[in-house]
Formats: sequence, structure tokens, C-alpha cells
Amino acid sequence: MTTNDDLYILLDVTRKASVSEIKRAFRKLARRYHPDVNPGDRQAEERFKRITQAYDVLSDPRKRQFYDLNGFYTDGVLESGGETNWSFRFQGFNFARSGDMDFSDIFGYSSRPERRTPEPGADLEYTISITFEESLSGLRSSIHFGRTDGCATCGGSGQTPGSRENACLTCGGAGRMTRTKGHLQFAVTCRECGGSGRSITPCGDCNGEGRVSRKEVLVVEVQPGVATGSRIRVPGKGHAGRFGGAPGDLYVIVNVAEHPYFRRIGDNIHCSIPLTVTEAALGTKIEVPTIDGPAVVRIPPGTQPGQTLRMRGRGAPSLLNPGMRGDQYVEVKLVIPRVADERSKQILRELAKLNPEDVRSTLW
Repeated sequence: MTTNDDLYILLDVTRKASVSEIKRAFRKLARRYHPDVNPGDRQAEERFKRITQAYDVLSDPRKRQFYDLNGFYTDGVLESGGETNWSFRFQGFNFARSGDMDFSDIFGYSSRPERRTPEPGADLEYTISITFEESLSGLRSSIHFGRTDGCATCGGSGQTPGSRENACLTCGGAGRMTRTKGHLQFAVTCRECGGSGRSITPCGDCNGEGRVSRKEVLVVEVQPGVATGSRIRVPGKGHAGRFGGAPGDLYVIVNVAEHPYFRRIGDNIHCSIPLTVTEAALGTKIEVPTIDGPAVVRIPPGTQPGQTLRMRGRGAPSLLNPGMRGDQYVEVKLVIPRVADERSKQILRELAKLNPEDVRSTLW
């Protein structure tokens, strides 16, 4: 695997990040960019591929050591000879980091220093749990979360205010260093300046990161009709970008508690109601609970067990179509009486004689 991207930047971790920190960062990004979550999104698919490759290298101690030393990693290079100082440049021709190559790279003289360009911050996710009733009426919820913010002392530059930038003494301002092994030669990123070619006095408040951690309280508006898995985007409230880059976004993920009686499927509300044999046979009007309160429903004569009655406009508010609501579906559950006295039994026998019907004739 080769790439012009800094693998640490791809995973939004520092170069001193532990394996567990790298794993957590990868899982978070993988959940966001996985192809199953973004069907048909080629950019998300490509980003998922790149962060997977970055994790493959940085989670492996030997691959990571090679990458830190040489500034790149190529699949199979460790199996080629067991050393970390490998090269892919014959004397005078450099094939490393070819995406930034110019004539000075090809002929081996010093190139201009790479600048630290602004990098966008990572997005944040925060989960809130609300009741079934709150999901239908909406609410304002205060959330407490941690994020990185631009350092106010250095303005996000990572440099002590008033200090001067100097060329890196290790690489002479090139941002790269040349290593030689026999007739082979390769260029590696300078570990001292991280490839920027600059030597700065780090800001004491952010240690040169340009970002500081902070706790934040935010009031989130939850719209009526949200369901479990709904995402509320709050622009600019993710992690701050590095070197003055734009901040990421905050995504508030909603988890709705189950209701003891109602079930929600899309914008529709489902429930069941018990009926006696007499009510189902003769028909009646009954009171049915809805999310707005009790409502009267007409039961047609001859209603069968499992039959569903539709109540238009009694469902949940629609997020996709504001002002619209789904329907409520009431499933009939027939309750068979326990017959204990002889008089009731006699009445049922007479009923069977008056209404003869072979209910199993269609089974064979």
C-alpha cells in the first residue's frame, strides 16, 4: 500500500497515539464511511478504503516502524529482506511520494519546504435517549460533550505568538532527508519537523497542536417525529481542524425507548385491541387509545381475528413531509369466553345449529 496522505492525519491521531487510540479512531471513522452506510457514494467508499489501509499499517508495530522511518509503506516490503531501511530510488531517481514530485525531486537537489496546510477537523457523534412520547412531540435537550477547539493563544497555528519560524536544522528546510543503501537511495519525511521544513517554538497552551480539549454544553432541538437512529447535524461543533482548518460537525444520534402498547413502523403506529366474540360478530363501536388520546372506532359486523382497522392521520409526525402524519393500524384480538354454566352452553349449541358452518373445509 502506498499513498500520498499522511496516515496519522487520515485517522486523525497524533504520531504518539497508542494502538488502542488508533483502533478507536478507525472504528469511529469506519462507522461513518462504511459503504453499507453510504450506498452509491464513491467518495465515502474511497475514504473508507484509505482509512482501512492506514489502520492496517499503523496497527502493525513493524509496518508502523517502517512508515515512521521512511515516510511510506509498500505491501510486501518487510518480507523482501527483513530490514526497515528499504529504498525505491536508483541513484538520482526518486519514486517515493510521487504525487508531490517536481524536477528537483527527480534530479536530487533540495526541494522547497512543504507547508503545513489547514486540515478539516473530525466529526463527533453523541447519543441521546428519549421517551416514545418525546419522540412524537419533540423537545429541547441539553447535552454535555468534549471536543477539541482552536487554541485561543496561538490562533490555531501551534506556534508561540511573536516567535519566528526557522528552517528545520535536521533537514535544512527541505522537509525530507535522503538515505542511501548501496546503489539505492530513497527520500524519507523528516521526523523532526514532520515534513513541514519548519522549526517553530511550540505554543505552550496546546503543545504545538493548535487545538485544545474543552467541555461544551449545547441545547439541541429534537424535531417531532424522530425515530431510533435519527441523526441531528450541528455544523461546526465537531473537532477543530489542525493548522486553522475548518471544524467538523456534531451528529446527535437519537435512541427512542419502546412503548408498552404502541409500536412504530415508519410513520405509522400499530397496536392491538381485544374484542369479545359478540362484539366481533354483531359489530359495535369501541374506544381505542391513540397517541392523541382515546378515539372511537367502528367495528364492522363479522370482524375476524387478526383483521386490521386503519385510522387515518393518527400516526406519528413525518420528518420527511412536515405537517403530515402517518396512520394508526389497530389489529383485532378475539377473546374467547370461558363457559361455566349450562345455560350458556345451551345457548352456544343453539347458535351453532342456527349458523352451521364448516370452517375447516378449505384446509383439504
